[in-house]
Amino acid sequence: MDKLSFWHKLAFIANICWVATWVMRYYAIIPPGDFQSTIIVTGLITAIIVNIIVNLITCVLWFQKKLAGRVARWLIILNFIFLIAQLYLYIK
Repeated sequence: MDKLSFWHKLAFIANICWVATWVMRYYAIIPPGDFQSTIIVTGLITAIIVNIIVNLITCVLWFQKKLAGRVARWLIILNFIFLIAQLYLYIK
């Protein structure tokens, strides 16, 4: 597996944890405990850091025309949409 593909998949999983964290602010979808703490830490801290790094590397490779076929297009688009939402909510 390509390293960039791995990091995009990791960022996507962290982004799902980020969405779950925001949902948990209003609804108790996961009972309190270690699993909930892991989801919160992954969602609030890891997601934004990994997502920024992965999207920056992807943009650099895209501008250099070296990205073709390395990562699924839908995964790149979703991670970028998550990044926009995360930056909006953290800056707001």
